[in-house]
Amino acid sequence: MPPPDVFMRWSNLLFLHWPVPVEAMRAAVPSELEIDTFDGTAWIALVPFLMEDTSFRGVPKLPGMSTFYECNVRTYVRARNADGDLVSGVWFFSLDAEHLLPVLGARWMWSLNYLHSTFTVTSMDGVNDYSLHRRANPQQRTHVMWHRGEELPIAEPGSIEHFLTERYWLFSKRRGRIMGGRVFHEPWPLRTAKVEHLDDTLIASAGFETAFKAGVEPMALHADTLKVDGWKLKAMSAVRTELS
Repeated sequence: MPPPDVFMRWSNLLFLHWPVPVEAMRAAVPSELEIDTFDGTAWIALVPFLMEDTSFRGVPKLPGMSTFYECNVRTYVRARNADGDLVSGVWFFSLDAEHLLPVLGARWMWSLNYLHSTFTVTSMDGVNDYSLHRRANPQQRTHVMWHRGEELPIAEPGSIEHFLTERYWLFSKRRGRIMGGRVFHEPWPLRTAKVEHLDDTLIASAGFETAFKAGVEPMALHADTLKVDGWKLKAMSAVRTELS
């Protein structure tokens, strides 16, 4: 691999996951991508966290721009890389960020749906209180409060925890073509998490209001901090399936 194009650290991160019927996810994801499932089920996720020490190779850090809050709504898909290998990764429906410059930079570098939002966050004694609303549409918002729990063993391949968290590609669409960007990090240092409060419209804004309101409690996992490297986008090959 060439040197990474971006360096970052993700901290105080919460994974919230809900199961979604494959048919519903198929309608929301580009047809060139295969829906990645666990035991025949697709998943929608809400992931709030703090982005720290962000920098781009060859570009000086800008004061006040390297650390900011972010929250994404995502699912899991597969595509073929340039070698024809089927690889698993993340498809983002939205990514909310605190500062405008990272929003513009990420849109340019990865063609991702970054949105400029206002955040209010506190973290104390293992309790995180995290809220945001989108500047362009304040009705699109989230507010989640959770307790950081006990350490978990490293997720084993084949487990639901591994499926939902160990992802080393991100996908986007640029000028009608599926693109993929590699990421690298050590295995997630996961913890249990207990959600005390959740008021969210971001998942409904992505088109999954029915799944979110079904009364199913989300699967919740917390991670303290993790360093991540990323690479620029490369063209991927389509995986065309009627239902995957």
